[in-house]
Amino acid sequence: MTPDALGIVEARNRLGTLVARAVHGHQVTRITRSADERAVLISEADYEELLRARHELEAARVAAAVAAHERGEREMMTYDSKAALYAALDLPASGDGERS
Repeated sequence: MTPDALGIVEARNRLGTLVARAVHGHQVTRITRSADERAVLISEADYEELLRARHELEAARVAAAVAAHERGEREMMTYDSKAALYAALDLPASGDGERS
C-alpha cells in the first residue's frame, strides 16, 4: 500500500469526509482492499472530465486512422464486431463503464 492510499476499512470509516474532499477539493483518494484490488475515489465532475478526455483521445485515434487510410498508409479493414475494431485501434473495449 502506498503512503497516500487508505485501506478499505479506514476508507469506509471516513467515507463522508473523503467524498466531501473529492467533491469540494477535487482530492483523489486511493483505496486498497488487497494488492490486486485497488480503486480511486474522485468526484463525479472529475469522472465526467476523464470520460470526455477519453472520448476525445479515442476520436483522435480514429481520425488519425481514417487520415492514414486516405493517404494510402493504412489498408481498409473490415471487422466482425465493435470489440474487434477497438482492439485493432488499441482502444479500450466499449461499454466498460462509460457512456456512449
